[in-house]
Amino acid sequence: MLNFADIFTTAGLVALGQVILIDLTMAGDNVVIMGTLTSGLPEKERKKVIMLGVGMALIFLIGFALVATQLLHFTGLILAGGLLL
Repeated sequence: MLNFADIFTTAGLVALGQVILIDLTMAGDNVVIMGTLTSGLPEKERKKVIMLGVGMALIFLIGFALVATQLLHFTGLILAGGLLL
């Protein structure tokens, strides 16, 4: 069971900071790609395409997070992932 008090320990805050830093790095990469793809579009279409891209990225982020949390419930999957690393 998740205990939210563990987040406010030193180790929990370090882990949270790492996750936020990784997420910001990945988001920055997406912004560069979307900007490159939409640079040749007219202003009106550019805004639509960027909003569509951000919406799809958000949906995929939530979907993959839900799938990943469900996969962690399989016995041995964490061990197999650790061995692959």
